[in-house]
Formats: sequence, C-alpha cells, structure tokens
Amino acid sequence: MTLITALASGMLPAMTTTTTTDPAAVAGALTGSLLGLVLGILVAGFSLMGMFTKAGEPKWAAFVPLYNIIVLLRISGLSPWLIILAFIPVANIVVVVLLAINVAKVFGKGVGTAILLFFFSTIMYFVLSYGGARYLGREAARHPLGQAPRQSHGPVGAYQPGQYQS
Repeated sequence: MTLITALASGMLPAMTTTTTTDPAAVAGALTGSLLGLVLGILVAGFSLMGMFTKAGEPKWAAFVPLYNIIVLLRISGLSPWLIILAFIPVANIVVVVLLAINVAKVFGKGVGTAILLFFFSTIMYFVLSYGGARYLGREAARHPLGQAPRQSHGPVGAYQPGQYQS
C-alpha cells in the first residue's frame, strides 16, 4: 500500500497542519517574557550593585544591561572592548573565564572563588558584593591568582575604593 492510498482510505491522518493563534495566549507569553526580563535585570543588578559600590562605580550602572558588563570588565582590569567577544560563540566562554579569574584577583580571592564565579556567577557576585571581600583595585589583577597584596588593617577611613594596598 502506498502513502497516497493510505491517506485516501483514512488509515493515516492528513499531513496538513492548521494553527490558530489565540490572542490571549500571545499576550500571556509576552507578559511573562517581559516580567522574566525585568526580574533577570533586577537580580543581576542587585548582585552587581555592591561590587560596583566597593569599586567606586555608580550603583545605577549595575542595572543597565550590557553597560554593567562593560563596567565589570573595567573593574576587573580587563579591556571593556572584550564585550565584543561576548557575542562570538566559544570566544564568549574565554571572556567569562578571564572575567571570573580577574574578579577573584581584584577582590583578593583565590582559585576556588574563580571556579565558583565561573559556574555560579550570580550567587558569587552576591557573596562578593555583600560579604567581607574588599576591592583591591585593578592593579591586583596583575598578580597571580590568590597572591594579591595584603589589605591594610588600619582604621575604616584609611581604605578608599580603588586604592591599591601593598
């Protein structure tokens, strides 16, 4: 039996598809997408806000998509032009690895933090933002991972955001 005879005899359903789009479903999908986007921007913004404050950057920059990545690259001692590589497949993974390593360096952390930053960046940004980590400055990115210069233990006013402590 051929396909045409099977279709003609009703043994197989017709291979035509008709789709109707329900306007309420489209509106619901768009509303859900918009809420998800806003929620994602807020979570990312609050996770970066403390890091930006510690580095002397404006808090509002944490809530602007793409610009917050440029500021994060600048804070970590990397070139802001690396944002272009973030849109190229495979190269974006290299950028994320470099960013994780340099963020760990400039906050005086080690290899474990860099690995956690790579895999769980949003959670680790919250930890660095609102934990006891101090921003050591862009110059700390020049040192090997986990061997950043010691922080000063002087009075609270002795430390300035972005000031390199040796």
